Amino acid sequence: MISKPKPDKKEKKKKKPVKKVSSRGALIKKAHKVMREIVIERDSGCVCPPPENGHSDVLQAGHIIPSTKSGVRFDLYNVHCQCHSCNGRHEYYEYFYVDWFLQKFGAVEHHRIKEDADGLLKAYEVEEVIEQLSQIRRVQIADPDFLPYFTQKQILSGAWTKAEWKWREK
Repeated sequence: MISKPKPDKKEKKKKKPVKKVSSRGALIKKAHKVMREIVIERDSGCVCPPPENGHSDVLQAGHIIPSTKSGVRFDLYNVHCQCHSCNGRHEYYEYFYVDWFLQKFGAVEHHRIKEDADGLLKAYEVEEVIEQLSQIRRVQIADPDFLPYFTQKQILSGAWTKAEWKWREK
């Protein structure tokens, strides 16, 4: 007896591997979201001088020292509200943003941020950053005159709660 050939099995489509977000990556994203809310409310709009075609409506948290430098990623002196246009522009023409920063905070603060930039943010510290930033955000919501400017070290250590808060003119 001749056996019938087995029917072809349908080829299963190979699923594309799903890129998993590491727990650290998810935590950093969460911390960035809280920091963005703080900065946008604190600065009340783009801090940069208007570009030729004006500011865009999309607001972002822009960094003087790039967020890839974990030592100042969540330093509230390093992060300011920028529109999408200015945030993209300062990537190539940083002097617009740096000049504004130097006028507002001075060369000493700019030097401090550059010095702190190479510090490390350990995985377990990211959760503390989220907790502290969340507390800062709650204070900011409760007190509209509160304009948070704290170093990442002050945020991580909780020293911002003991410091005399600085109320700055907007």
